[in-house]
Amino acid sequence: DDRETIAALFAADGPAGRTIVIPPGDYTLDGIEPIELESHTHVVARGARFHFPDDLGERSRRTMFTGRNLRDVSWTGGHFAGRVFDPDRGEANPWPPHANTRPIVVTTTADGDTANLTFRDITSADVAGAVITVLGAETPGSDREVDRHATNVTVADCTLERSGKFMWDYGYLWQIVVWPEDFTEAERAMAAKYFRNDLVRGPVRMDDGDDRLQFANKPQLPLSPPEGGSRGAICFFGDTLPKNIVRGRRYFVVESGKGFLRIAAEPGGKPIRFEGAAGPAAKLVADLFQAHLALYQPTNSGPGKGAIDLVGCEHVIVRGCRLSALGDTMHIQKCRDILFCDNQITGSRMGAFFLAEFCRNATITGNTVDGTNGSRVISVEKSCTDVTIVGNTFRGGGRGSWINQPQNLVIADNVFVNNTTKCEPDPRRGRRSFEMDGYERHAEMYFTTHEPGGRYGNVIIRGNVFTSGSHAAHALTFAPGGDTILVCDNVFAGPVRDIPDPAGCTNVTVRDNLESPATQE
Repeated sequence: DDRETIAALFAADGPAGRTIVIPPGDYTLDGIEPIELESHTHVVARGARFHFPDDLGERSRRTMFTGRNLRDVSWTGGHFAGRVFDPDRGEANPWPPHANTRPIVVTTTADGDTANLTFRDITSADVAGAVITVLGAETPGSDREVDRHATNVTVADCTLERSGKFMWDYGYLWQIVVWPEDFTEAERAMAAKYFRNDLVRGPVRMDDGDDRLQFANKPQLPLSPPEGGSRGAICFFGDTLPKNIVRGRRYFVVESGKGFLRIAAEPGGKPIRFEGAAGPAAKLVADLFQAHLALYQPTNSGPGKGAIDLVGCEHVIVRGCRLSALGDTMHIQKCRDILFCDNQITGSRMGAFFLAEFCRNATITGNTVDGTNGSRVISVEKSCTDVTIVGNTFRGGGRGSWINQPQNLVIADNVFVNNTTKCEPDPRRGRRSFEMDGYERHAEMYFTTHEPGGRYGNVIIRGNVFTSGSHAAHALTFAPGGDTILVCDNVFAGPVRDIPDPAGCTNVTVRDNLESPATQE
């Protein structure tokens, strides 16, 4: 380990505003005790290559460099290398899925001051955590407030490849467990190792003409909530099932007793009476929320998302970077005054472009985003305000573009190409649905709300080209709660071009859109 060598460079006395040069060469830093950064420091690391250990042992969370309440700090150059988990490697993965290795982490206290940070010309490969993390001081107990923002944060001309914490993606392990015949022996072994096996119960008995599902119901499963959803819902797999029970489909617990359940197709519905019997190896998965949605990241996963993780920052610039990740590719949350421009996102196992919760005053322009069958090609989540997304290309995403309860949003002059690959009926590209037979269904772009009775509005979708995937549900959809929405001058191509009636929305104008006669390969 070369910690002592590198730490000595930072510990040496020097004037304010000094430059620390890390000589070219290879350095191994175990990240157990991070090296402290100080304010008024300029780090030059051109030609230096920093390696996390091949074996993390029991300490799967590591940080190389850290600082608190830093002012006037820049970092130029340097390469960070790791061994992020990759399902395609099988047994050749030296790091576990939940490994969390972060090269540079800057934090802020509620009474502190973080300002004027620049990160430039940094490269990375296979780092299992954000390469650059800058955190303001979030308000305790609040999901949206920030006590103290980190100010003037710039990330420029960095190439961060396959970097960011690993994520399974929604339903990936669940699909392998429930439909094992679609996958290789190695994939089945991996799923058996990392799936939430504590959620599996069985074997279960279902007799022809009976409405009781019999098994060792201990501890007793709770009734499914009346509002439905995936919490507390169950599904079946593992053997033949009664002909009126569908493998993998969601069912709801309407009665739970000693040694039995009664289930229904709807929350609180009439118990299902089985038509035929289940095979002796039939099992159930209890709580689809935990098995499908919550298991998008590994058990014991560490903090942060993306190759760049900026939370609670203001006056943010991310420019000229090339990013990819085996999870979310980039993450900007609770930030304001944001410019994200001229970047390339070249691969994303999950979310590609991720403007997360409660951001405001953001300009997204001149980017090329390839979701490579990840999850959403764009996420603009939870009440972002004053956002313009102009002149970008978004292609190859898995679950469309998700816009969640925005205010004052312009999406103009962009190109969207086949961003619903998770809808394709192919176990390698698509994702099976627990809500219905077949595969998931998503629109190319869809608007939702996250609060009961939530409202969103002042939305312009103008001058874009939407070329749908072959199995998209719709071109655009709007959840109830929208107000003052203009959809105009767009070109719709591909096999799916419809915009369903935006029921529950007001002041919606859809006009002067064109449908291209060109066919899509």
